Amino acid sequence: MRFCFILIAVFYYSSIFGQGEKSSTDHYNKGVEYFNSKNFELALASFTSCLTSDPYNVKAYYNRGNCAMNLKQYESALSDFDNAIKLDPDFAKAYLYKAYTLLLQENYLESISVFTETIIKDPSISKAFINRGTAYMKTNNWEMAINDFTTGITKGEHSYAAFLNRAICKSKIEDIQGALADFNAAADIKPDQSITAVEKSKIYLRLNQWKDAISELSMAIRISPSDANLYHYRGYAKLMTEDLNAAMTDFNICLQINPNHSDALKNKAQTSFKLGKFEEATLDYTNLIKTDSNNPEYFTLRGICHLESKQYEKALADFNEALASKKDFAEAYFNRANTYTKLLDMKKACEDIKQSAKLGYEPAKAHINNLCN
Repeated sequence: MRFCFILIAVFYYSSIFGQGEKSSTDHYNKGVEYFNSKNFELALASFTSCLTSDPYNVKAYYNRGNCAMNLKQYESALSDFDNAIKLDPDFAKAYLYKAYTLLLQENYLESISVFTETIIKDPSISKAFINRGTAYMKTNNWEMAINDFTTGITKGEHSYAAFLNRAICKSKIEDIQGALADFNAAADIKPDQSITAVEKSKIYLRLNQWKDAISELSMAIRISPSDANLYHYRGYAKLMTEDLNAAMTDFNICLQINPNHSDALKNKAQTSFKLGKFEEATLDYTNLIKTDSNNPEYFTLRGICHLESKQYEKALADFNEALASKKDFAEAYFNRANTYTKLLDMKKACEDIKQSAKLGYEPAKAHINNLCN
């Protein structure tokens, strides 16, 4: 009887174990199915059920970590990747996605360390180099980033991000031709991404190659017509080429999309001034003053508009406001001196032009003798 009892017990427990193993596999496979369809919440629940039955399933921890990462549950993801690594210290992809999670958390130095561990475990993983390059890039370590992007690309990771980020890094170290070549490679992979044209335009803007910048920004606008910044940058390039009416059109479009775009408003005011539209420029500087009431530059520029419009008392009030905020503002003294000459107060005009010259303002030095004599 005892012998029979033991056989029955073994058979009973074996049956339970077999059912549990089958249940664990079902949960795991269902989790993979949900994950592949990007239903990360259901996938996470399935992998959790799998681990309840089989707490040593390395891939279940790894996949649940990926689910948590996609759901931005970063601490849970890190915990799962660590569990996978403890169970299998050579599981390179667990290191890879742990590092990637740290990168998403903006923990750049630690992510670099874990990406390096990934590469030690499996140097064939090109994404480890690409993502470590991104981490180096985030810490402004341009040379190390370029080396990693280059290695990743050499290993076959010919992705849009790899070429785009390497191009940005090359532009930072003034490798202009290399940067432009990589931007073109990125554009060949994803021609519908405006950021490539935008980044190229930044190089042209920095080099004062206004027409090339305008061409790239026009391409970017065709892709992303609701991006206010693109109109601002193109307007600025047109302003630099003295295409004032076209610049004004772009600044107006920018401000229609984003009425609080202070740079566009500032450049629009400058364009209005150059066009001789002093009332419009005055209104623009008034709006800028509303956003920053302590900015002496805005008061000075509005004062110059009033001066050009022969509203001398208003001009004087604005220069006084500017100097109240910044007592050593040489340009404000210079323009207040000009205002005093219009009001025929030559004594005060002379005092201001001398003060402006004393502060090093070259136009004041050039006019001091004529005005004070």
